[in-house]
Amino acid sequence: MDRALGLWLSELRIILINETHPKLAGLDARTREEFIARVAWHEWAHALSIARCTPDDVAAGARLMKLAPEGIQERIRVAGYPRKDHTHEVIAEAYALLMVRRLAGRTGQPSWLHDEIYSLLKRVTGWSD
Repeated sequence: MDRALGLWLSELRIILINETHPKLAGLDARTREEFIARVAWHEWAHALSIARCTPDDVAAGARLMKLAPEGIQERIRVAGYPRKDHTHEVIAEAYALLMVRRLAGRTGQPSWLHDEIYSLLKRVTGWSD
């Protein structure tokens, strides 16, 4: 867990947050809380995706990456996730961003999120507007 900010431990049904991660160093209390919340949302959606995606969903990872917003694509590429994880990572990143929007009072499908990804995210995570 040296590199990870957060990690879902499925057998324990818990999300671990690495509070000593360098990305958290020097953040004020509010920013730190928001950052940790985003990591937790990402890991929660990741866990749901692993548990609920079908083999066809996972096989669609390359296509979903092409449909994802450039920022999501870049985060996944930079992190070096293998192709078999692309579906899960697209869902996790989109879910975390949708949670940020929801807290800001914005609901509904954002224009930047492709219909296919939004539908998959809703099915897999139980997301509702």
